[in-house]
Amino acid sequence: MPKKTKESTKIVPTLRTIVQANGREIDVTNIAADALKAYKSVHKRKVVSDFVIYVKPEENAAYFTINGEGSDEYKIDL
Repeated sequence: MPKKTKESTKIVPTLRTIVQANGREIDVTNIAADALKAYKSVHKRKVVSDFVIYVKPEENAAYFTINGEGSDEYKIDL
């Protein structure tokens, strides 16, 4: 039977990022990973070296750029 060590009982915290604005709470913890995954599902062959998310709670949206370039289609509704 394996021994319990301090390392095996270490608790790893859940990390979350919440934006509070306009009386709402928006969980943006996974927004970048989810947006990149959605982008890559449509643009399978494009190499992405830089991916930046701009969260605009007042518009209830987030916009992103790919390799420094934006587009009207690079929008996420929150």
